[in-house]
Amino acid sequence: MKKLALALVVLLAAGSLTGCLRMHNEVIIAKDGSGTTTFELGITQSVADALQELQELDPDNSDMELPALDGINKEDIEEAIKPYDVKLTRFERTTVDGRENISLAFAFQDLKGLSAAMAAVLDEEGGEGLGIYAVEGGNYVLKPATYDLSDMPRPAKKEKEEVETKVTTPSSQDPAVMQKQMEIMGKLMGSLSELDVRMAITVPGEIIETNAPAQNGRISIWTINSENVMNQGQDLEPYITFSGKGLKLKTVDE
Repeated sequence: MKKLALALVVLLAAGSLTGCLRMHNEVIIAKDGSGTTTFELGITQSVADALQELQELDPDNSDMELPALDGINKEDIEEAIKPYDVKLTRFERTTVDGRENISLAFAFQDLKGLSAAMAAVLDEEGGEGLGIYAVEGGNYVLKPATYDLSDMPRPAKKEKEEVETKVTTPSSQDPAVMQKQMEIMGKLMGSLSELDVRMAITVPGEIIETNAPAQNGRISIWTINSENVMNQGQDLEPYITFSGKGLKLKTVDE
């Protein structure tokens, strides 16, 4: 389940390794702080094979970890999120034009519960996610937050099989391995035109300010594609100031 992280992380660190990869995440927050979130991840077999080969060449490099869609299980997700008032409302797996796709949707009561649920799904201890903060003028800011989850239940971890580790020469010191990595990277860069990463966040009040490159009403939109993937100036950490008129939302520090 840990490999589902590529679809769930808010920061969307796509980089140049992702090739023919489709990652869409949408979060809609209602006036009471509850909401829904959807995740869609798709990857072609050729890119999956290339990423797998890169991982085998350098197993210590987590940036090349393959999102194993066949390891994502509906029953495991439902069991992991059960304690947090989060419900799995959609689980779909399809294959279209050689691309394996998975689509997930969740309904949540608050952002802390969502963060705890995602940490459980990913089998991680952290509580990273989105949070709402009160600011001057009775308004709110939505931005990344790290929650203290010590007061929340944690599902029992499954025992992991012990894997024998072998001492190998680091790939960074092996010219032959480095050459092979460069060849695979070249193939991935050649398919960069199909890169499609999108994150959209809808807030419950009128937007006053957002760092998103695009906005549609109360929706802030971030995208990564072949045209802007090398744009280092794009801020992928959401920061949205919105009106608190008619709203009474629970904030991170409450």
